Amino acid sequence: MTADSHAHNQEANELVSRIEQRAIQIFKFTEDPGEKRNSVSGFRKFSTLVDEFHQAAEVAEGRLSVLRTGRRDELRRYVAQMRAKILKMEIDVKQSYLENLIEARTALPYGAREFFDSRLKRLEELSGLLIDGPEADGTAGGLLDHMRKMLRHLMDQAPQLEVFERDPDWRPPQRSGNAPVRANSGPAASAAPRRAAAQPAKAEIKPIRLTGRDEWGRVFLDRGSFDQMTMACRARGITLDQVASKLGITRVALTLILNGQDPIQRNMLDVLHRVINNYNANTGEMG
Repeated sequence: MTADSHAHNQEANELVSRIEQRAIQIFKFTEDPGEKRNSVSGFRKFSTLVDEFHQAAEVAEGRLSVLRTGRRDELRRYVAQMRAKILKMEIDVKQSYLENLIEARTALPYGAREFFDSRLKRLEELSGLLIDGPEADGTAGGLLDHMRKMLRHLMDQAPQLEVFERDPDWRPPQRSGNAPVRANSGPAASAAPRRAAAQPAKAEIKPIRLTGRDEWGRVFLDRGSFDQMTMACRARGITLDQVASKLGITRVALTLILNGQDPIQRNMLDVLHRVINNYNANTGEMG
């Protein structure tokens, strides 16, 4: 066996091992008696585990297709079988979460509506995967449609994230009441030109750098990224809506990313840094 073949075999085994570890995490989570399927936090945790598994599996399948190893086809079939099992579990467990959340009728936390919206988009992806997948027996369509209805019902019950940003044109209200009388008030004083008030020096706008956990080219931003970005926007007199527009996404999607709930592609994170750090206050243009 050549050195290249040995290296390729080792890389292939490591790729499959990582996927197996993620699959075991999912199995342990679903079998843990302490994990009740009636909370948004549990639903979010399960969804994150499943999403990260599929991301790792996609990377592994792409890499296995070019590795020179005699077990390439065998390993690719094995990965496909694991994905089919996790896909079946994903549907069953998510259906259980949705039914329990509706039955429990508990108050839903802020951000739940946006989270459910992201799961609704995931259902559309599942619809495409199940065309030739393990559930392609005529029942998948009805099941997914039932889950769509449950998600929309929960979205209607969930509170919407408020917009905490101040409008760039906001000015403090004028104080009411009588202004103090100046000592030299009178016609002569009123005719004298007013001295221009000293303008406060603008605070130095420092560049920001968001950090997070890199998962196969997708980054889950650290806690505090939302506050960091909000402060940066206020310092520049822009809004998150403007930043999101530059990235080609919605403000809700950007909020979920900044809160670490949804990942962002590494190259998109670089674009985000350029947009906010290259802002030109004179022209109002973002990089």
